[in-house]
Amino acid sequence: MSMQENHHPSEQLLADFAGGKLSTGMSVVIAAHVEHCQSCKEQTADSEESATTEWIAEADVEASTGAPDFADMAANIVQMPQANARRDEVPAFTEMHMLDHSVRLPRVLAKIAAEGLVWKKLAGGINQASVALDDETQCEFLYMKPGSQVPVHKHLGNEVTLVLDGSFSDELGNYQPSDFVVRDGSHTHRPASEEGCLCFAVLDSPLTFTTGVARLLNPFLKYRFKRATSAGSL
Repeated sequence: MSMQENHHPSEQLLADFAGGKLSTGMSVVIAAHVEHCQSCKEQTADSEESATTEWIAEADVEASTGAPDFADMAANIVQMPQANARRDEVPAFTEMHMLDHSVRLPRVLAKIAAEGLVWKKLAGGINQASVALDDETQCEFLYMKPGSQVPVHKHLGNEVTLVLDGSFSDELGNYQPSDFVVRDGSHTHRPASEEGCLCFAVLDSPLTFTTGVARLLNPFLKYRFKRATSAGSL
């Protein structure tokens, strides 16, 4: 993955999302962004149409060589993380209540939050609520209190952060609601929020603090990532 200057998923990431090729965690964060981004919604629809055309062509080939098992094909499609992440039903729980206001969540995140969140206080004015979605990613809601910041860190893999409310900034830019922010192993940054910020984050590898006493927490971060991915496999 590479950073997108306009804070959207890349075309390849949207195509993989439409084709059901991503982990559940990554599919969920993309689905939440797509719900509120018309351009990404249109790109996803185009990718889904292409994927459907390819699927029909494959089915025709199988039909010419023998009777395809359409029941199995349909079952596989239904089980795709992308399909499950983008169900259209509206959950009864739609808002998350913050300190002085409520935040309306994208449908897929509202459904997840409705199952219950346990918030934990972290250093630097950060609050975190983990959710177990798969055995490949660490997924969590993050709330940055006004004036808070995360210690300088880098990533061993990829991190996607979707801004849900408020804003934050780092050395690479400023991010507002619905922004889809990608960081990878080439980035070192220190996110900070003046007004406060609610996000949903997905990591496929643990982050690593690079300066100060925060580096002492790196073994814990690796353990937390391992625990999060293990929980998703249950």
